[in-house]
This record gives sequence, structure tokens and C-alpha cells, in this order.
Amino acid sequence: TRLEILRALRNRRVMFFTILYPTVLFLLSASATKADKLVEGTNVTYRTYYLIAYASFGALGAALTTNAQKIALERKEGWIRQLRLTALPGNGYVISKIASATLVTVPAIVVVFAVGGAMGVHLSASKWLVAFLVLWIGSLAFTGLGIAVGYGVPQDSVQLVNILIYVGGSFLGGQFFPLNGALENVGKAMPTYWVRQLSTDVISGAKLESSGVLILLAWLVGSGVLAARMYRRGVEAN
Repeated sequence: TRLEILRALRNRRVMFFTILYPTVLFLLSASATKADKLVEGTNVTYRTYYLIAYASFGALGAALTTNAQKIALERKEGWIRQLRLTALPGNGYVISKIASATLVTVPAIVVVFAVGGAMGVHLSASKWLVAFLVLWIGSLAFTGLGIAVGYGVPQDSVQLVNILIYVGGSFLGGQFFPLNGALENVGKAMPTYWVRQLSTDVISGAKLESSGVLILLAWLVGSGVLAARMYRRGVEAN
């Protein structure tokens, strides 16, 4: 697990797209709006909205990409077959992948939060903490998806599938701009939407929607089941 975490943190491409890129997008979006301008129909400012949106964008990207491409490469190079000859149990391998992806999401959230605080987003300590926990726990759905993609998708197609899931999910989740109308109705079926929305509700003091919590939990469980199934299939194939 320690080696997997170090390996993930040394991946400059992953660090760029999950920490630097979301931070730059937040700075651009937050700078383009007045600090006290509210998102229509809410009591949340645009600056606060983008703080949560781009923190979730980075966290979900880290959870997804940390494992998908690494697993695909390990399959291609025969590393998984090699590990089967060692004493390492299969669950130890999977747990190390989950742990590395889960920990890499932390800086993706914290850096955007720190920049947002420096730009004038003022929240109580409890709201910062709870918003962080919602984003962090919610990103687990994409950790499972990353493992499932790594094992279930042909190696040459993993990067394309990653982009489609990441960008498409973020678009429908409202990570780039507030949603309304038909687009919002579609987005409410996505984990990206509820990770962002529940975190925003925590900050605004709005009542958490039980349907949103259930949908996010369903994605968490479903992605975990899918990851386990793809893992078993991948091990059998190797």
C-alpha cells in the first residue's frame, strides 16, 4: 500500500490533472464573478459554488485515473500474472489500489479549499470539514469505477473511456457550471451531481435530500460490486 501511494504521488500527469488543473479552473471561474453574487435560486455565491465544484472535479478525477491506467498497464506488462506467483493475497492487491486512490484525492480537495479560502470564501471549521468528508467519501464511487475500467476495458481504450466518464460525468454533475431544466434532471442520476450538491447543501445549510444520499450510496455499492466482478474476471484471464 505504501508503494502504491508513493507511485501515485510521483505520477506528474495525475498530479497535474487532479490538483493543478482544477485549481486553475477554479481561479479563472471565481475571478470572473463578483464575490457576493449568488447562484440563481440559492443562497450560495458563485465563488463558493465553484470551490465545491472544482474540488469535486479534482477528487473524482484522482479517484478514477489513479487506478484505471495503472491496472491496464500492469495487465499489458504481465505484472498481475507475476503477482499471482507471490504470497500477496488478491484482496491485499485490491486494498492497496483503493487506499492509494483514496489518499490521492485528499490533496485534490485540500489545495482547492486552501486557494478558495485565500480568495475570500469564509466558512466555519465544521463546514469545511463536513464538505471535505462528503467530497472524499463520495469519490469512492469513482475509485471502484477506476478499478472496473482498468480490468474490464481493453488496454488501448482505457484512456478514452476514462475521459468519457470523467468529463461527461462532470458536465452532467454541474462541475463546470450550475445546471437547470432538463440537464439538471439528467444530472440528478449521476454521482458527480450529488457529490457536489450534498457538499454545497452542507455549506449553505440547506436540508440534505435523502434521495440524493441514496443515489450516491447506490453508486458507491454498485461501483464496488462491478470492480470486484471485473477484478475476478481479469485475474482469471491472466
